Amino acid sequence: MTDQQPGTVGMNEGTNNLTLGIAVAILGIIVFALAGLAVIDPVALIGLAPVWLTRPGHASGIAATALTLAISGLLYQAVRIANRGNDETATWLTLAALLMVPWFSLI
Repeated sequence: MTDQQPGTVGMNEGTNNLTLGIAVAILGIIVFALAGLAVIDPVALIGLAPVWLTRPGHASGIAATALTLAISGLLYQAVRIANRGNDETATWLTLAALLMVPWFSLI
């Protein structure tokens, strides 16, 4: 039994929320800065890419890996949601994963 009042946040929960909030704020600033750079000077944004990424074949390998991870993540989440009994959401996630498969032909 704890003495914590309803509606209050414990010390650990408050620290976790603060850390998560700071991480989200930093990520938002980075995304906003990159979007601004893309609008102001797109060539500079492309110049940020490492040299190995600009070699032929490397970008498609990274894109294929990212696509595989995205499909795997959707299917994993679909199985987890289906196990909780929400079959409709699991069906939509599975459909989204299957619709991503033809993108491999573009890579």
